Amino acid sequence: MKYILLTVCLFLGSCGITTQMTYKNGYIQNSDKVIGNYANGYIFDKDRNIKGYYANGFIYDNNHRMIGRYNNGFVKLNNENKTGK
Repeated sequence: MKYILLTVCLFLGSCGITTQMTYKNGYIQNSDKVIGNYANGYIFDKDRNIKGYYANGFIYDNNHRMIGRYNNGFVKLNNENKTGK
C-alpha cells in the first residue's frame, strides 16, 4: 500500500511549498526533486531517519497525530502543517 508523504512538508523540511507533493515507487517527490522515502508504514527523510507513519489513507507524525492524507499518488497535508505551525 502506498502513501504519501505527506508528512514530507513538515518533517522533511519543505514547509511553505506551493507545488504538489506526490509519491510513487517508494519515493516522495516535490516537483521533480526527491525529498524522502516510504516503506512498510514508515516515512523517512533522505538520510533514512523515521519522520512519521502512514496507514489507511492517513499520515501521522512521530507523536501519532494525524497531519494529512494520501490518495491516488498525491499528498494533502492539513493547513496548519503547510504553514509550519
